[in-house]
Amino acid sequence: MALFFAALILMPILVFGYAKNQPASHPVATATLTATDRLLAPSPPRPTGTPLAFAGIQPGERISGFRVIRVESASYDGPLEYVLNGPIVPFRLNLDRPPYVFNPHAGGWQTTEVPNGDYTLTAIPTEVATEQISITFTVSNSIAATG
Repeated sequence: MALFFAALILMPILVFGYAKNQPASHPVATATLTATDRLLAPSPPRPTGTPLAFAGIQPGERISGFRVIRVESASYDGPLEYVLNGPIVPFRLNLDRPPYVFNPHAGGWQTTEVPNGDYTLTAIPTEVATEQISITFTVSNSIAATG
């Protein structure tokens, strides 16, 4: 017990005495940055978008018979929705992944199944719906569908 009390009394003397015998510490450099001194972090890259393009049809084209219309993209491979508007009730077609072929019929689209007239086909990449594209064309079959 006597040793314990001796240690309690001597400890502060030893600690403070040791600190006095140490060489002066090196000053720490401090700096204050002003607004003009701060490095501006580079802004994150802007999304380049999802460049989609129709293939198998041209804007304003007159089409008839069986057509293979598709959307191509080098960077998008998520779900895509087609919406066909014209002299019919809007027709929707959902595809989970490429190839994005507009295929209401096996392998493509039989245009004789719809009335002649002006149509708009819209492709909507559902994961980035703001990147949708549309194309307008005319269906002109010699034997028009009724209804």
